[in-house]
Amino acid sequence: EQQLQIEQINHRRRRIQRLKRFLTFALCVLLLFPNVTCVYLLVQNFYMNKKIDAIYQMISEDSEQTYLDEKSFSNDSAEEIIFSEPEEEYVISDNELYPDQKKVYLTFDDGPSKYTNEILDILAEYDVKATFFVLAKDGFDEEYKRIVEEGHTLALHSYSHKYSKIYATPTLFREDVRLIQDYVKDRTGQKSVIYRFPGGSSNTLVDFDKEELFAILREEGLSYFDWNVTSQDAGSVKLSPQKIYQNVISGVSEKENGIVLMHDAADKHTTVEALPLILEELTSDDTYVLLPITEGTQPVRHVVSSYE
Repeated sequence: EQQLQIEQINHRRRRIQRLKRFLTFALCVLLLFPNVTCVYLLVQNFYMNKKIDAIYQMISEDSEQTYLDEKSFSNDSAEEIIFSEPEEEYVISDNELYPDQKKVYLTFDDGPSKYTNEILDILAEYDVKATFFVLAKDGFDEEYKRIVEEGHTLALHSYSHKYSKIYATPTLFREDVRLIQDYVKDRTGQKSVIYRFPGGSSNTLVDFDKEELFAILREEGLSYFDWNVTSQDAGSVKLSPQKIYQNVISGVSEKENGIVLMHDAADKHTTVEALPLILEELTSDDTYVLLPITEGTQPVRHVVSSYE
C-alpha cells in the first residue's frame, strides 16, 4: 500500500512538471508572438512600400498624368479654344473644300497598340481617314507603315511620353521632338509635320515660357493641334462604348470643326468598340465630312503663340 502511494505521488509530480513545462512554453509563445508579429509586419511593410514606390515610379515616369488630357480640357469648356488659320497661305483649307459641311477629325493618341490594326480595319470599312498621334514603340513597324499607306495622317505625340523629361528644359523638349520625328521617318520614309503636346498645349507642367516650345516646333517645321471634343476615354474609369459614342456625337454636333480626342492604347478597347457606332452615325449624315488633319486643317489650339 505504501508503495502504491509513492507511485501516485510520483505520478502527480510528473503531471505537475508536464503542466509547468506546458505553461512555461505557452508563456514563451505568448511573449514571443507579438514580437514575431511585429517583425513580420515590419518586413511586409518594407516590401509593400517598395512595391508602392515601384508603382508610383511607373505611373509618374511611364505614363505621367495620363489623364491630364481629360482634366485640361473637356467638351464643356470648348469656348476657351482659339482657332488659328493654316500657316501656309497657299494651302487650300478644308473650310474652302467643304464650306457647307461640319468637319470632324477623329484623332487617336498614344499608339500604336495591339488594337491599331483593328481600328484601321474599322476605318477602312467606312472609308474614313483619321489622324494618329503616335509615340515611339518598338515592334509596331507594320502599323506605322499601314497608317501611312492607307492614307491616314501619321502625326507626332512625343518619343517617350515622360512629362518630367519632355518638359524639363527646352533642350530636352527639342531632343524628344527630333527623336520621334526621326523614329517615324525611319519606319515610313515620311516626315511628319503635325504635332500634339502630351497633355495638350495648355498643360501646367512647363516651368518656363511656353513660347520657347512653340518656337522649337516652328524651327522643326511642325504645326501643333489640340482638340475641342473629347471622348473622355482617358479616365481611370472605363467608359462603355455607348458612353464614348455619346460624348463624341454630342461634342461634334456643337462644332463647325470638331477635332476629337480618343486613344489607341492597350487598355482602351471600349474606344475600338465605340468606333463603328460613331462612324455609322457620322457617315450617314451629310451634315458631316470626316477628314484627317493636314496642313489645310484649321488648327485648334488651347494656347496660341503670340507670334502667330
